[in-house]
Amino acid sequence: MARPASQMRMPPPIADTSVIGPECSPFDPAASASLHYLEHGSNSRLVRWHHHACYELHLLVATRGLAYVGDSVSRFAPWSLVLVGPHLPHNWVSDAELPPAPLRDRVLQFSEAFLHGCEQVLLHPRGIQALREAAAFGIEFPSRLGRELDARFARIGQTQGLRRLSIFFDVLAALCDEPERRRLSQRAFGAPAPGMGIRQIEQVIEYIRQHYARDITLGQLAAEFRMSDSAFSRMFQRHSGYGFADYLNQTRVRQACDRLAGGRQAITEICFEVGYSNLSNFNRRFRALTGVTPREYRLRHRRLGAEHPPLSAAGK
Repeated sequence: MARPASQMRMPPPIADTSVIGPECSPFDPAASASLHYLEHGSNSRLVRWHHHACYELHLLVATRGLAYVGDSVSRFAPWSLVLVGPHLPHNWVSDAELPPAPLRDRVLQFSEAFLHGCEQVLLHPRGIQALREAAAFGIEFPSRLGRELDARFARIGQTQGLRRLSIFFDVLAALCDEPERRRLSQRAFGAPAPGMGIRQIEQVIEYIRQHYARDITLGQLAAEFRMSDSAFSRMFQRHSGYGFADYLNQTRVRQACDRLAGGRQAITEICFEVGYSNLSNFNRRFRALTGVTPREYRLRHRRLGAEHPPLSAAGK
């Protein structure tokens, strides 16, 4: 059954918040004509809800789990390839039952000025402009392209100067030429106003991720941060893209999808395990977000043997 969230303990603040604020680390958006490569594993400190002032092209090469991009929640798998625009919050959370991967994510970081410079030297000015506009919402490319570009990502990490730029131009041209694209977030996110509590919202989202099965309320979390309910609600909406209740329901329904697809556990048990206190409410919330009932979802997944479909945008 759902349990009360009394005596809640919020996760401690993270000492190094350089990747959370409006500036990106280790990339300096003020530097001209900059292209940076980084890679990290599934347990890296970079794996958290955050945003940057630069563009990022992510290639996930290991594990499976949940992809959070703006107000989108969907599944990711090896060779997922996603372009994220400036200030679009994002995070990839690997399934807890999987062993840690020392290399999970290859990332290319580049500034608006750098991308503008690419337009001047390549034959894809319109294609790059279209990428820039779409990146504000997050773009997912087909996994076949991610697999194809993996070696080029690695070579970018091993080279410098003109060789690195030449390989990146090849990657950029492949993105421009790719007709299959999926928009992720329903809305774009601008640069946050100062003092809006990025670190606080990260703690809230991490708490929800760990304790979604409890009876969590907006009022309890607002009190934890010494804020009024209305101020907390506005802060959460601005930084997560969701209303608080919508985000909590998205998290619970996604966990239910994983359980429905992964075994023969009774639907009633799943209902209580993911935080709902009665079956009718669970069925209603599940159908609103997926378009089908839990039973239909399980039958469809068994019949098609497919990856979980993305949830529809809550509250839209």
